[in-house]
Amino acid sequence: MHTRRAILRAGAGFAAASSALGPLAVGGGYGGSAWQRLRQRLQGDLVLPTDESYAAAKQLQYAEFDAINPTAIAYCETAADVQNCVVFARKNGVGVRVRSGGHAVLGWSTGPGLVIDVTRIEHATVTGDTVHIGPGLEAIDALHKLSTTGRQVVTGTCPTVCPGGFLTGGGIGLQTRKFGIGSDRLVSAQVVLADGRLVRASATTEPDLYWALRGGGGGNFGIVVDFEVRPIDAPRMVFFSLTWGWELAKKVIRGWQPWSVAASTNLGSQLQVFMLDSAPGNSPAVIVSGGYFGPKSELDAALADLRARVGVEPEAAVVTDGTYQQGMTAIYGCADLTTSQCHREGLNPDAVLPRSGFLREQYRYFDRSFTEAEVDTLLAVYDRDRRAGQLRALHAMSLGGVANQVPANATAYVHRTAQFIVGLASEAMEPDPSLPAAVERFAADAAAFLDPPGTGAYVNFPGATLPDWPGQYYGVNYPRLVRVKRRYDPDNFFQHGRSIGSAAG
Repeated sequence: MHTRRAILRAGAGFAAASSALGPLAVGGGYGGSAWQRLRQRLQGDLVLPTDESYAAAKQLQYAEFDAINPTAIAYCETAADVQNCVVFARKNGVGVRVRSGGHAVLGWSTGPGLVIDVTRIEHATVTGDTVHIGPGLEAIDALHKLSTTGRQVVTGTCPTVCPGGFLTGGGIGLQTRKFGIGSDRLVSAQVVLADGRLVRASATTEPDLYWALRGGGGGNFGIVVDFEVRPIDAPRMVFFSLTWGWELAKKVIRGWQPWSVAASTNLGSQLQVFMLDSAPGNSPAVIVSGGYFGPKSELDAALADLRARVGVEPEAAVVTDGTYQQGMTAIYGCADLTTSQCHREGLNPDAVLPRSGFLREQYRYFDRSFTEAEVDTLLAVYDRDRRAGQLRALHAMSLGGVANQVPANATAYVHRTAQFIVGLASEAMEPDPSLPAAVERFAADAAAFLDPPGTGAYVNFPGATLPDWPGQYYGVNYPRLVRVKRRYDPDNFFQHGRSIGSAAG
């Protein structure tokens, strides 16, 4: 089963260039007293460039960013660890980046300063009617840890994405139509601010910060060390996957879009057109997959309707009624793996999921189905100028439902009229130095098609080029986000390439 990340993460062979960025000298270099004092204050670990584990510690999901050499990586295990790192960085004039799952496509979770890594803050605790989860809890581990509690939480379609980025960016996925976006279920958050204080943000305490954390994006206002969320009621899930040939791509897209809008909110679905190698002559697969949070008999009827709309039976079809954990594990592409194996290689001895290389993607929201002419253009963009060694993916998810019952200004997540998110992505799968330029051209062609009819962009799926990103990500909510930023982080301590306040608006 191919998911957004599963189909984009396969190419670990791309060789990143060496970095010209040098480390910052603090306290007389890496052996200096300042760094040693920080190391002694941490319950977790501080990794410096002189340490044997540094090369692995600096890695993100994407090998492209191996070229960046942080001054240090701090593996924080407690809120106090995070506070100590923030205070240290401010005192010593060291810039910081915040990292949870390391899936920031544009490398926002690394930089030449101190990387504050929260992957070890990965708790999952049921307390009464809510669940407390750590910012570094990978989706596959959330499934496993909560499987015996009768509670589960909203996640996306990738097994190794963490709440630190997923929830703060909004949190869309196959549960969106049934349960809403992830951040709509946030009850409170424990946040380390830029001055080192730990505060609780909720509807009644720090309400402006609480509003901003629900869709305002990670790495902007502080470092969340605990999310308290309302769990979802999903004891079972019917997983399905239907596959057609490339020659039927237009019929499948034209059938799937109105079908997904008209379906019960129990249905969460995605459509993918996928080629691992886009060499001329290779044939892409066209896949409609997802989960149904209701009786299998209802899904059977819905899938019969989809087949009728397409007009051709799929080449392959899988429908499996099981537990929520089984269904989501299938969505993650890990049905044949253990929980320990379903992690990025190198993070534990059993992990087998490969890293990605040089990736570019463009995603936009849409309030309506594509016209026939738009589908023709979309497929033409996807098929144009194929290159051997280049992965290509067209990925669309159905949205709407419960998520669109929330007013656009109720939280920072503004996209409350979207029915779909649609994207085109490409990755260099070979160490061919000409491939990154081809990947960039594909992304530029994708943006040129998607921008005119699109109604905005998702901060968690950031395009490398994006006109008016504040408006695309946040719409009418951006001015308020800037005000919240100035209140809680007036010195712009937390920042990245598109952090709140770094552009006019």
